Amino acid sequence: MSDSNNTGENPAGGPPPEQNPYGQPGTGQDPYGQPPAGQPAYGQPAYGQQPAYGQQPPYAQQPGYGQPAYGQPGYGAPMGDPDKRPGTVTAAGIITMILSGLAALLTGIFLVALIVARDDVLDEIETQPGFDDTSLSADDLFTTFAVILGIVLIWCLIATVLGLFVLRRSNAARIVLVISCAMTTLVSLVLVASGFSLITLIGAIAVIVLLFTGGAGAWFRRQGTPPPAIPGMQQY
Repeated sequence: MSDSNNTGENPAGGPPPEQNPYGQPGTGQDPYGQPPAGQPAYGQPAYGQQPAYGQQPPYAQQPGYGQPAYGQPGYGAPMGDPDKRPGTVTAAGIITMILSGLAALLTGIFLVALIVARDDVLDEIETQPGFDDTSLSADDLFTTFAVILGIVLIWCLIATVLGLFVLRRSNAARIVLVISCAMTTLVSLVLVASGFSLITLIGAIAVIVLLFTGGAGAWFRRQGTPPPAIPGMQQY
């Protein structure tokens, strides 16, 4: 047998085949060092693999960075109607106007009846046990009671107006209404024996809670839309 296989000569007797200086035959490499189709270039990660440390693109250029997920609004896009009043604010305003209006109506009726029957009321005060031991006259007590009813009437009317302004997005009216409800809660606790005071107690607490829930704070601050993106500046 010939030694041509060991010497690298052509079995036919010719010179040995030239070796490819740019790649090995049978490896699938391009003669000029380019990888075949479907394989990543040198230094590039294969599909589905993370790039090596130090080869990642900047965060702002990475796919998905700073971009909203599918179905989510982009940065600077409106997040719903900023002028749409939350349901909690609507409920708080309606409860305030109904209860305050009803209280103003009842107080006004009672005050008018008290003034009309002034003489009878004075006689009733003088017949009360222990009246002679007081330093006040019947007229003084009548006047004091009438003034208190007048203050309550004005308070109820103001609360009704505050409920209307709360629906019109007045943050100042919201703060004053919360203070009014807190005072109503204290008065209702003192007069909790009467049925109507129990209703005002529950209503005042409900209004305070509703004015701070359900996006009420953001609506009063007019924060329905995030600030728009500035072209040429990287957002974080």
